[in-house]
Amino acid sequence: MEVLSTIFNVALIVATIRTTAPILLVALGGSFTTKAGIFNIGLEGQMLIAAFFAVLGSIWTGSSLGGLVIGVAAALVFALVFAVLVISFRANEVVVGLALNILAGGMTVSLMKAIFGTRGSIVGRGIVGLPKVHIPGARDLLGPYAQLISGYTPLIYVAFIAVPLLVLIYGRTRLGLYIRVVGEKPEAAEALGISIVKVRYIAALLCGLLAGLAGAHMSLGYITMFTENMSSGRGFMAVAILIFSGGDPWRVLAGCLLFGFADSLSLRLQTFGFPSYLVLAVPYAVALTALFALSWKARPKFIRETIETMQRALSIHPAKSETPDAPSNRS
Repeated sequence: MEVLSTIFNVALIVATIRTTAPILLVALGGSFTTKAGIFNIGLEGQMLIAAFFAVLGSIWTGSSLGGLVIGVAAALVFALVFAVLVISFRANEVVVGLALNILAGGMTVSLMKAIFGTRGSIVGRGIVGLPKVHIPGARDLLGPYAQLISGYTPLIYVAFIAVPLLVLIYGRTRLGLYIRVVGEKPEAAEALGISIVKVRYIAALLCGLLAGLAGAHMSLGYITMFTENMSSGRGFMAVAILIFSGGDPWRVLAGCLLFGFADSLSLRLQTFGFPSYLVLAVPYAVALTALFALSWKARPKFIRETIETMQRALSIHPAKSETPDAPSNRS
């Protein structure tokens, strides 16, 4: 019990909130493209390039805001390239997304070597991290539990506020309606005079905006440094969340909290001497378990529909004989 109380405490909840924020931001960004009918697997690359340029911008401008703007701009460039290739030139979205992910990984390593003369990580060098927001009166009101709502960087609050905001956008605004119609019924959107290309471009750029915020949060808010491949599969986790949530913001939040908890738990378990290869596999094991549970839930319906289809195909209805009886021979 003492070990459990050491692992499962307020600090674990705080760590879950911190680790959930970047996954939540990029997954909410991906919900725009998912709703618009685009399978965006390039979220990992958009996060990684934003994380690198956020650090670079922070060093150049001497401020976290400047780093944030430059990091988001880099992600928007990647999002625009993805949109041009997929929407305008009708390239395969999976191939383009994977290519941009590989490009982001190679580009960050090459630029790190060219600009800083080093590989592995960028630490110090004048990096300015995002400030922390301390809510007045939280300590007096909640005591030791004040850290549940206070002391986070601004992008963490943005991530969680964005969930109900996206619900309102999808349900109450013309843009949200256009995005859903284009994704669900593109023929109907075209008949109504809605520009499918324009709506999908807007969705792709909104996705890049939130993915850029996620990447900037990783390098300026989560930790104040940049390391090679520091996105560590969070973009792919967001893609997995989008697959079983369909882009619904509340389901996206639930999935991100699940993966954020798994990530925080894996970090906590490292302090108790568990093998590192097992600990680091915890978030991915959770992802596979969630996807399997979803498919298992849908499996009875799939099996039932398959059996009914086979019964209809194999049903044999005796055909009525339409040939008239042969006339009798008359003598």
